[in-house]
Amino acid sequence: MGRLKFMLDIQDKKNTWEPEKLTEQKIGEIVAEYGAPAEEYRDQLLVFRVKPYIDVLYVHYEPADTGMQAGYRRFAIHAGYMWTYEEEHCFEVWCLDNRACYYNYEQFDEVYRVYAEAHPEWHLQRYFTKAVRLLDHIYHCTIQNTSKEMLYKAGLDELAADVSGMDEVNLLSSNPQELYEGLTMRTLRALNCRDGAVLLQQQERREFLSVLQEKYPRIFEVPMNDAQCRYLQRLIDGDLTPQEAGRLYLARRKDLYHIWNLSQYELFLLKEKSWEDLDKIAAIDPMYTKLAAKAKGNQGRYDRELSLLRFYLVEHREDYDKVIRRANRLRPTDWQERNEDYIVRFPQTINDFCREAVYMSNCLFAYVEALIHNDTTVLFMRKAEDGNTPFITLEIFGRSLRQAYHRFNEDCTPEEADWIRAYCKRHDIGTGQFFFNRDEDLAF
Repeated sequence: MGRLKFMLDIQDKKNTWEPEKLTEQKIGEIVAEYGAPAEEYRDQLLVFRVKPYIDVLYVHYEPADTGMQAGYRRFAIHAGYMWTYEEEHCFEVWCLDNRACYYNYEQFDEVYRVYAEAHPEWHLQRYFTKAVRLLDHIYHCTIQNTSKEMLYKAGLDELAADVSGMDEVNLLSSNPQELYEGLTMRTLRALNCRDGAVLLQQQERREFLSVLQEKYPRIFEVPMNDAQCRYLQRLIDGDLTPQEAGRLYLARRKDLYHIWNLSQYELFLLKEKSWEDLDKIAAIDPMYTKLAAKAKGNQGRYDRELSLLRFYLVEHREDYDKVIRRANRLRPTDWQERNEDYIVRFPQTINDFCREAVYMSNCLFAYVEALIHNDTTVLFMRKAEDGNTPFITLEIFGRSLRQAYHRFNEDCTPEEADWIRAYCKRHDIGTGQFFFNRDEDLAF
């Protein structure tokens, strides 16, 4: 019976229920009551009704300096009501996968409380770090007989979120094991993470994993993280035999256990490589030549710096140049200035940023992601007569000066501090949280 019911999912369904129409006035009232200030968020997801059905409004605004509402899309969740394919796609892109989308956590608390109590058979999870997934879970349990419903109920939420990326979907499946062609629940639970879902997308990999679960069951005895799944996929795609892949994975599993983001994983892979890119890095800039010479005489001492330079300047230079330029376009252009004493400017390229980090010998490398996502702003202050040599690095966070240091995090002189305070005053940047004294500054 389960197979037949799931097969019906491919048939055209007609909605037996429709939500009440929303007038422009009503939409304005919803945004006013449930929304956040438009200048703070470009995208907002507003849960304005929880009972007797869930009603959600997605609102998109133009850039914050205009505050103009650009458009909206409504998503109602009720038995007998299915979204169109276009609406499902929009929900995934604009809401489910949109990390920049604002929502009120208390609204999701209420949704979870009401529907977890009313439908324990749905096995709802709160999804604290991915709250919008709760709506996706409820929607698919409401319309019934979808692969997502099956996976969500089985606790395989990461696989559910990415199941649409599978190359083939068995529409006769009545359980997750059949959907993934014989992989056991233990294996699927172990792979229930973002990169695990990617690993499971291709049939050839699923067949490979089927052999691994038989020959090397220890691989799947505990949940795997993204880095472990990514590394296992690298071994599978490297034309290794299951015996080779299983052995090599188990040998490195512990090293990957504490890696939780892409940058750390890339560093792990870079440490696996030889120093063949060292000469390439040294040729980019004389500052790197000196670092490379030191590294050759003291292997291991400069592994981190060289790994980062290889990642940013050899493998992903063009990508980071683009995102840095894009991020700078969102910053106030008048923050860059030049006078007879000093030049103040944004980093222009990833090489520009890396030169500063290497010369200053501080924690600047850790700011790359924050820089490109405009979480904070880094400025280079140079002497006017020597604009190519790093001098002082500034950090502006939320229009407030948070750091201003020389090389090795040395404090500015009183004269330099006065000039920086005047600069901040000219650009309406606060200085009340920075004291130009490393022992007192909030950054330390």
